[in-house]
Amino acid sequence: MSYPYIIDIIDHRNEYNTQRMLVLNRHPRFVYERVGRFLTAEEAGFFKFYGYESCSPGWEAFAGREFDIPMKDGSVEQAYGQWWDSTPPDYQGLVVTPGIGTVEGLRKCNVFCGGYVDPVLIEKWLGAFTPSNNYNKYCKGHKDEGKDIIVSCWKL
Repeated sequence: MSYPYIIDIIDHRNEYNTQRMLVLNRHPRFVYERVGRFLTAEEAGFFKFYGYESCSPGWEAFAGREFDIPMKDGSVEQAYGQWWDSTPPDYQGLVVTPGIGTVEGLRKCNVFCGGYVDPVLIEKWLGAFTPSNNYNKYCKGHKDEGKDIIVSCWKL
């Protein structure tokens, strides 16, 4: 099984700022370990974190959605609103938070999800390649599908 890696970067500019989007060969597969009140996972420089906070009706992480969090020791942590997306203090300033998607996923639904990444991976890719500015590059059927640079994007 191959590890996840960057195959493209899209710098999407809007009227307020530029958002960096990474296109990966596949989504990372995360298995977590408990570090204090946090659950941390990493695969090939891609990270995901949860922080524990008590919940109550109307104050639940992910709107109270229930899901299983696989742990490195083979157990499963059941989330029901108590595990929030939260960066542990030890990682703050060491990871960046671009959007992340895959070609396959973007062709189904052109939406990038948030992620945590070691910035060295991005710097290495940018040392060899030039990013696109076309947010719709992988959007099936869009008029800009497959284009790298959309000149009108830089005229905001």
